[in-house]
Amino acid sequence: MLGGSGVRLEVILFGPHAKLLPPGSEGGRTVVELEGPATVDQVLDHLGVPETGRTYVTVNGRRVEPATPVGDGDEVRVIVPLGGG
Repeated sequence: MLGGSGVRLEVILFGPHAKLLPPGSEGGRTVVELEGPATVDQVLDHLGVPETGRTYVTVNGRRVEPATPVGDGDEVRVIVPLGGG
């Protein structure tokens, strides 16, 4: 945790969003550190995930809304829904 007041969490991006991860990220995963309290939207803003790509987001395996707070050690996943017929 950053200076006792930040959050450090793992973010997993799938499909086309994986290209937004910083260099050196492997398996669609990266660690994000932010100062102070944070929400899902702030984490995804930090990585440059477009708002249109945030239709299915989970924190620790539970689907959440964009304004959901995240805590130190959480895992955020942005899942790309697949369509078909």
